[in-house]
Amino acid sequence: MDFNGKQFAKQLPPKPGIYQMFDGKGDVIYVGKALNLKNRVSSYFAGKAQDRKTMALVQMVASMEFSITRTEGEALLLENQLIKQHTPKYNILLKDGKSYPYIYCSENEDEFPRLEFRRGAKKGKGRYFGPFPSAQAVRHTLNHLQKLFKIRQCNNANYTNRSRPCLQYQINRCSAPCVGLVPKQDYQQQLHYTYEFLAGKSLQVVEELIVAMNHFSKDLDFEKAAEIRDQIKELKMIQSQQVVESKSSQNLDIFSVAHELGLFIVTLCAVRGGQMLGHRNFYPKAPNDSSDDEVLSAFISQYYQDKPVPELIVLNKKITDKTWMESALSQIANSNIKLISNPRGSRKQMLDLNVTNMNNALELYVAKKANWQHKWQTWVTQVKLKKAPNRVECFDISHVFGEKTRASCVVFDATGVKKNMYRNYKITGITGGDDYAAMRQVISKRLESIEKHQYGLPDVLLIDGGKGQANQALKILQEHKIKGVEIVGIAKDDDRRAGEERLFVLSRNVMIKPESNSLLSHMTQYIRNEAHRFAITGHRKALAKSRKKSLLEGIDGIGEKRRLYLLQHFGGLQGLKKAGVEELSTLKGISKEIAQRLYEHLH
Repeated sequence: MDFNGKQFAKQLPPKPGIYQMFDGKGDVIYVGKALNLKNRVSSYFAGKAQDRKTMALVQMVASMEFSITRTEGEALLLENQLIKQHTPKYNILLKDGKSYPYIYCSENEDEFPRLEFRRGAKKGKGRYFGPFPSAQAVRHTLNHLQKLFKIRQCNNANYTNRSRPCLQYQINRCSAPCVGLVPKQDYQQQLHYTYEFLAGKSLQVVEELIVAMNHFSKDLDFEKAAEIRDQIKELKMIQSQQVVESKSSQNLDIFSVAHELGLFIVTLCAVRGGQMLGHRNFYPKAPNDSSDDEVLSAFISQYYQDKPVPELIVLNKKITDKTWMESALSQIANSNIKLISNPRGSRKQMLDLNVTNMNNALELYVAKKANWQHKWQTWVTQVKLKKAPNRVECFDISHVFGEKTRASCVVFDATGVKKNMYRNYKITGITGGDDYAAMRQVISKRLESIEKHQYGLPDVLLIDGGKGQANQALKILQEHKIKGVEIVGIAKDDDRRAGEERLFVLSRNVMIKPESNSLLSHMTQYIRNEAHRFAITGHRKALAKSRKKSLLEGIDGIGEKRRLYLLQHFGGLQGLKKAGVEELSTLKGISKEIAQRLYEHLH
């Protein structure tokens, strides 16, 4: 039965809320918000000329659901939650899983507070400044603060155990409170300047420092006056690098959007207390035929889901739902939020700078993608596949002398890496160091995962290890009666030199030797190295975890008290390993069965 959109729209109330569209499989393909649900949903099925994206969306709708909210702000939050949960095909998606960085000052924890880089939840008792747009912006600011005010940035473990000043004091970047070389009152004064600087009041800091310099000069303390003079000089140099005038203490975010060859970029510049904190580029995933203002509007609504909203947001494009967005963000922030797209004065200067940064980043991004797509065509031109693959999965095995074997699966398509599909697999029940058995097991596990999550089969399995490992993958596919998946083994030459790889295409039983600097060589090296990196990462984590556990853990009949007793009796693990079953069974509480089990475990 076909879905009747017009009939569904008639039942909707003229209230704010969200609506979800589902395809024939029951998957969410679009989530939208509306100030008036009835009018918004009716517009999809009114029969008027629509853009191609909307027409394609409407043709796929098999059912719809809606939820009423009390306000526009609630609708915005609910929409963002559902987009994040379902990642619908026709929504514009902000791909950003990182928490934003802050500068933290431990003023309520330590007698001489420290400054440090922080991410995530605000668990400390001190003060937080930010958020900053990127980790680089935080480190850049911390570097300035070290030069200017010499507030310590070491951790408490180093701070409490020092008997003499560290290198930071020697190069004039710390006042060495750890060994009492700065009075607490002077340290607190520098901390006060730090707070004002981070709040965007650097002009006020300069004025205060000038007063202090004159005071020391009158008292004939020329050394101290010269030190403050150098601080003022450094501060003025920083101010001259700011486009925005420091007299303005307004908080604002600047967003610029552009696209090229179907690739979108949104660049953010954060300004807090009149100081630019830096730029950050985002590359949202958007359906074909999306417009710049659609991408910008969707991006902003998702971006502020878990971040503080500044009082002013400057845009390089007008957005159609500006009134809605201002109202919704104002409700979330509990203050009056304004969006402007025609700034003047210093705000226009900052917007122009943001657009320049965006265009430079977009040019590099497009060049990188175009270069990758050019390399991707070598699957057809040099590997002689019938068509370029939609998805390639590469597998690698990692272990150290057979211990804690892990396998990685990395995924690529014509646009590059698909990190959300990367997987690490734990390999168990095989002889240590048996890479063939490990490869059979990881391919089996991957096929189970593909079937469970309905990913669809890849077009190519790229097996790091050569023809032998590739044949193991082929056997598993044959056992599952899977056809149409090309298997390619990749191995270095006998001298294991990078750039001298050989490819074994099993379906044609041929070996391909790419030229050292060819596109095919570069692409396969990159894919293989990524699989190798991901496998080693998983293996190291497993190895580090196992090193934290006792070798005697997990043995039936050997609890914490018995482990301690055995280690004390034999003087450590080496002595215990030398003991035989008979000697072990003579110990108190160790039966013949437990002794045999312990001996087998240790050997």
